[in-house]
Amino acid sequence: MKLIFFLIKRLFTSKNSSLVFRLTNFITILSLSLGIASLSIVISSINGFESEISKKLSNLNGHSTINHLFEDEISQENYNQSFVSKNIPYLEKVALLKSKNETQTVVINSFSINDFGKMELFRSLDINLLDNKSIIIGKSLAKKLNVQLGSQVVILNPARLDNLSSKNKYDFFKVDHIYDSGIPDFDERNVYTGLNTLQQFFDVNNSISGWIKINYDNSFVEYPFYEMTIFDKYSSLFEWIDTQKWPIFFIFSLIAFVSFFGLLSSLSILFDEKKMDFTILKVYGLSNKSISMIFVSQSIFLTTIGSVLGILLSYLIILIQNKFKFISIEENIYFVDYLPMNFNLEISLAIILASIIFSFIISSISVSKFSRFRPINVLREK
Repeated sequence: MKLIFFLIKRLFTSKNSSLVFRLTNFITILSLSLGIASLSIVISSINGFESEISKKLSNLNGHSTINHLFEDEISQENYNQSFVSKNIPYLEKVALLKSKNETQTVVINSFSINDFGKMELFRSLDINLLDNKSIIIGKSLAKKLNVQLGSQVVILNPARLDNLSSKNKYDFFKVDHIYDSGIPDFDERNVYTGLNTLQQFFDVNNSISGWIKINYDNSFVEYPFYEMTIFDKYSSLFEWIDTQKWPIFFIFSLIAFVSFFGLLSSLSILFDEKKMDFTILKVYGLSNKSISMIFVSQSIFLTTIGSVLGILLSYLIILIQNKFKFISIEENIYFVDYLPMNFNLEISLAIILASIIFSFIISSISVSKFSRFRPINVLREK
């Protein structure tokens, strides 16, 4: 083995190597680097996009909600499960929100006043500004209804509009806060108010829709309750991401795969240029297996350099993109205004390892014609 490494060192560092040999090695490393970098960047983009969407949706809705299987509204006092004290009780109702000029169907979400600060969306909210007639609306909805802070709006209960004698058909609320989630469609459909206020308006006493779990934990929710995560609630979105993930991954894997064929050119040039040296070594008793190891080692050497450089290049591009956000996308469609990238060291090491294994397979298959040459034929050519 020491002899093999010695021969490889002499072959690569020899001053007699031609410009074509050196240039071919450089091009092989460059093509491998670009192929591996493109694959790493795509994987990082897919993972980053999915992670950023998950994070953003968790900030808006919590990680999951706990609800009753058979009842839309449940009484807080009737249940003492372990999850009750750990999570935020909420009530959710559909209503009509009306300003002077416009009317919009909205989903009213409500928490206890002190729980607003636990939601990431309202960390900057001063809860002292909220009272029993306060309402929080999104930036997009405020623009659509042409309202601002301090404006008065009307909430109408759609279930009671057909009965003129019904109580609590409508009530007046003051806009005390305008939030901006970064998702215009979400901002336009969701408004917030205090839990007691919404319970009184819809006359549901101490009832709630369920509990919001802010952070992930592996606690078990017992029957008749069930837990719905953001991945369940927005399943169509995450299915779309998965649908797009595999074709993109496949295409860029092919690009990386094609770059490996440059190794064959490098091996062929190595054989043609050092043919006489190999002939002398074979005459002196060097085995076909040892000659094969020279070509395989060259392949692994070039692949390792190319793969590591490709990963480093992708890491640099990922840092630049996340800092300066050069690649922007439409926030109304994708929920984020730039393409987030998430570098994963484990995946990068797996790519390097897979590249080395693949180069070993390619070189092992192709070395048969290089190692089994007959010295007499080479000498005749000279």
